[in-house]
Amino acid sequence: MTQDSLLPRFELAFQLDVAIGKLIVTGATKHGTRQLFPILGGEVFGPKLTGMVLGGGADWQLQRSDGVLELDARYVIEASDGCPIQVRNRGLLRPSENGLYVRTVPQFEAPSEGPHAWLNRSLFIGSVAFEKPEHVLVSVYEVK
Repeated sequence: MTQDSLLPRFELAFQLDVAIGKLIVTGATKHGTRQLFPILGGEVFGPKLTGMVLGGGADWQLQRSDGVLELDARYVIEASDGCPIQVRNRGLLRPSENGLYVRTVPQFEAPSEGPHAWLNRSLFIGSVAFEKPEHVLVSVYEVK
């Protein structure tokens, strides 16, 4: 076995175009400033999953004193076949030399049997871009 065969690979699984509501700042706490963005809905598209993001979730955030924003989004995807899939997507946002560094670790809870069970058996890495006002584009990569 070579060292290269041990290195993880990343394969685009799908993307989410998520509409977000207005920022709600809940205030200062002992850990930093808490705030949230309501998740209004969106579209899921890509080679391994299609469907929609249901409204009703939120991205709960913590602005830390070191300038890093901790992300903790919880929402539901409805796959194109009607299957609900729960999502918890945690990550970090911080300034970088190239703009913003926004990386996440999405976790999925799908039915244990059926076409979406693969979401329960892999690790994923997400990358977030801000391409349209009041939307985020989340690219989800399966770690192979």
